[in-house]
Amino acid sequence: MVLYSIPDIRLFWSQDERFLKQFRVQDLQKPICFQPLSKYPALHNDIAFWLPDAKDSESEAESFTVNDFYELVRTVGGDLVEKVTLVDEFTHP
Repeated sequence: MVLYSIPDIRLFWSQDERFLKQFRVQDLQKPICFQPLSKYPALHNDIAFWLPDAKDSESEAESFTVNDFYELVRTVGGDLVEKVTLVDEFTHP
């Protein structure tokens, strides 16, 4: 525990891939320092939503930016949200 700066002995019984992959190295002489994990397991959620055309509504869609959505997610999720990214964008012809 001291050698790798691991704070909790229970991690040695962990099956969490985020922990285990830190100690898989090609060069055994390379120093390893434990990187702390989130106390929550990794979770990926995909969200899709529809925005009306700007001509169909009174500039609601025009004023929307992805940062508005990111801010909404961070406001609702608080410290539980570590990362929000836009993966894909589609506009129906």
